Amino acid sequence: VRLTGGEAALLAALAASAGQTVSRLSLSERTGGGERAVDVQVTRLRRKIETDPKEPLHLQTVRGEGYRLVADPIFED
Repeated sequence: VRLTGGEAALLAALAASAGQTVSRLSLSERTGGGERAVDVQVTRLRRKIETDPKEPLHLQTVRGEGYRLVADPIFED
């Protein structure tokens, strides 16, 4: 998957705190854009990494707080 610089920076910032909620403000500081730019990048990134971008499993919105990157669950036999 080809990512823009902003998308790659956003993904790296979320991966550094995988499983934890990261505020939009913190993400905007790490990616060098504004908070609305983060929202746009999240939307674009979801289109690239999610099976169904309207029902995201990996790049989740935490209402009123920010975003969270969730890895695939590991199933054990």
